[in-house]
Amino acid sequence: MAHVKYFIDFEACDEQTIISVGCICEDGREFYSLVYNESPISERIQEITGLKQEDVLAAEPASTVFERFYDWCSEGIPDFYCYGSSDPDFCYNTLQNATAFKEAAILSYLSLNMKDYSERAVEHFHATQTISLERLGKHYDENMADQTHNALDDARLLKRVYEEIEGRPEERYIFKDYMGESHRRIRGQVLRIQGDEVIEAYDSIQEAAAWVQKTSGGSLSNIEEKIKRASYENIRYSKYKWRII
Repeated sequence: MAHVKYFIDFEACDEQTIISVGCICEDGREFYSLVYNESPISERIQEITGLKQEDVLAAEPASTVFERFYDWCSEGIPDFYCYGSSDPDFCYNTLQNATAFKEAAILSYLSLNMKDYSERAVEHFHATQTISLERLGKHYDENMADQTHNALDDARLLKRVYEEIEGRPEERYIFKDYMGESHRRIRGQVLRIQGDEVIEAYDSIQEAAAWVQKTSGGSLSNIEEKIKRASYENIRYSKYKWRII
């Protein structure tokens, strides 16, 4: 049976039980629903999501919503992608009050099997902390409106970000404010040194690596890592010492 990708997002009542779910399949099919919840929705959550207490009081119960969702995504083996570490907890908390078999089945599956795509984004951009989904969206579309925190809109945004990242080579050193100090330094000058003399100064490690590649060949990403190592360990690489300042 084939695997099918689904991109999903939830809004929850003060980071507890789910009050809305949005999901988009890789083939473009969409699912969205509010979820009934009696718990008071704080002003912060109302401001972020635009959802009001009366909205969720008028919604279908979780049993009905997630039974429909179970049937909607029952073709193939679903691979669910979320963004951030909170969504599995939302599903687990909602599962505690499940009253229907399909509801319990899909919430259990989600709480245990969702893939946090923020980790892949960190890896792709060589960051050291999670990059906001909105920042990623604006990176790929500078005219994108601010994130609405509507569950379906956020699921659509995640699908777009996934497709952009998976269709590109690594994009290094773009989000400097999401990098540790040692990574931020790499955006400064890189010095090529012979003896006590600076032979050349480069504006970035990419420029330095391009020079090495032109003279000696090799993969740019491997060259960059070797230059960093030479700088940190004070050793020679490609006949020179290197300093990242």
